[in-house]
Amino acid sequence: MEEGDVIGFVLQKSEANEIQGLIKSDEEINIGQLLLVDDSKKISLVRVENFELLNEFFDEKGEISSSLLKEPSIYEILNMNTKIKANLHIIKKYNHNTTPKPGSYIKRLPNIKRDEKDLLEFYGIRSKAGLIEYGTLAGSDIPLLLDLNSITMHVGVFGETGSGKSYNMRYIIHKLSNIKIGDKVSALPMIIIDANGDYVDFTSENLDLVSKGRRWVKRFILKNSKELNKLNNNNIRLSIDLSVFTARELAEFLMSLKYGESSYSMLQLNFLEQVLANYDSRDYNELLGTDEGINELKKEIYSMLEDKESGITASTARGIISAIEIFRNKIVDRLQLISSSASFSESTLESMWKDKGLAIIDFSAEGSPGVDIITKQLIVSYIARLVFNYLTNSKYKGIQRFLALVLEEAQNYIPSNDYPVNARLTKDILVTLATQGRKFGVSLILVSQRPAFIDKYVLSMINTFFFHRIYHEDIRYVMSASGGLPDSLARNLTSLETGYVIVSGLMSVMKSPALVKIPWDYRLGSYAGNLERIDNVLEES
Repeated sequence: MEEGDVIGFVLQKSEANEIQGLIKSDEEINIGQLLLVDDSKKISLVRVENFELLNEFFDEKGEISSSLLKEPSIYEILNMNTKIKANLHIIKKYNHNTTPKPGSYIKRLPNIKRDEKDLLEFYGIRSKAGLIEYGTLAGSDIPLLLDLNSITMHVGVFGETGSGKSYNMRYIIHKLSNIKIGDKVSALPMIIIDANGDYVDFTSENLDLVSKGRRWVKRFILKNSKELNKLNNNNIRLSIDLSVFTARELAEFLMSLKYGESSYSMLQLNFLEQVLANYDSRDYNELLGTDEGINELKKEIYSMLEDKESGITASTARGIISAIEIFRNKIVDRLQLISSSASFSESTLESMWKDKGLAIIDFSAEGSPGVDIITKQLIVSYIARLVFNYLTNSKYKGIQRFLALVLEEAQNYIPSNDYPVNARLTKDILVTLATQGRKFGVSLILVSQRPAFIDKYVLSMINTFFFHRIYHEDIRYVMSASGGLPDSLARNLTSLETGYVIVSGLMSVMKSPALVKIPWDYRLGSYAGNLERIDNVLEES
């Protein structure tokens, strides 16, 4: 492995895995950046925990500093005496077990230039099989290696608005769509719940960014047939099959659709569940998806009202029928969402596996106009159930499948108790995916600008984190649920520069939190959620 340039030396008073160093003042370093320490060819990899700039000429208590205010012309001369004092943490020792002695050289990371032999030596591994290159370690050209086989341990991508989170997710999708395995390019099958249309261009003008390893890329939307005809063949009208739900789950959805986030009558819920339970789940599409079925359901409720022993009151019956009519108007008539031959089904998942597909569920205002959060929860719950059933059934047949489910704005589907969203329909199945799905090949990828509003138990199931700049209120929650970051990196999370991300967890071959720079690609940066500069737009208009 090549050696990087010398930029400083180790000071005295180093201990165990913590050392101090003096670094040249013109060296650009960041908290979290990795450097090498060379103690007579015994090499250690260290992380910058924090640093400070020193110059005795500018000591506020010194005699010289007060006189300098009268002679500003000599600032530049005295400034040459500035140096950087850095606290460094050893994260890896190459073939030795000693602490670097005072006077050991501090060096930049070497210019590996993606030479595979040097890269393997740097990481201390024998092969790149199953690994993908992601960005570059800050201050170097060395890519961070991610272990694809750890992705089923679940992933979190967190960052406040404007931190680069969506761009990074697009970059990750691009990477997972171009996986080199020997002489061929493959991809991990993925379903993306796209909240704002940030990924829909992957089915049209930027299809080539994801299609090298895929033979199937589709966008599912909730638009009428007339609007759908104006779009390319990669757009499919979304419909779902209600037979995957229980009577209780459907009753809760109908009540939530009527009452929204407010509490609803448990009496109405229980009676509706009782009626639905009289039918086989395979009949739910006909019962709730057609006028004939809905009219039959209403007749049964009216007949219960006539039966004094049923215990149902007129007001309860009216409430249930009102919920059914709202369901008919919103879900059946306007969205035409229900179908026994659903456009998204287990056969869709099988096609995705065979062709390493990418399915984008477009929940943006353009792709699903007027669709409320409760209906989105129904769709997410349906897809999560399909994924779990498909992968578990495959596993029990002795066939291994893998699939990633990306949840944008994850707090809307698995919220913490502090978040004002009712997610009864999605929370249980997503908890099941988080706790059991990994055994069957499910990878949950949760994306959110407010990780503190995601269920803490689910968050604790995530074993790889991509941290962008996050809000101060989220830090304690994230550190608690994730197992923590070094204090120096945690403090830096609120001011992390856009374009940088801290990667921590099982996927990282580094096995220690690392600051990574994400390369800029204008095509990955051109998406619905990317806001251009106002002055540039005004200048061109």
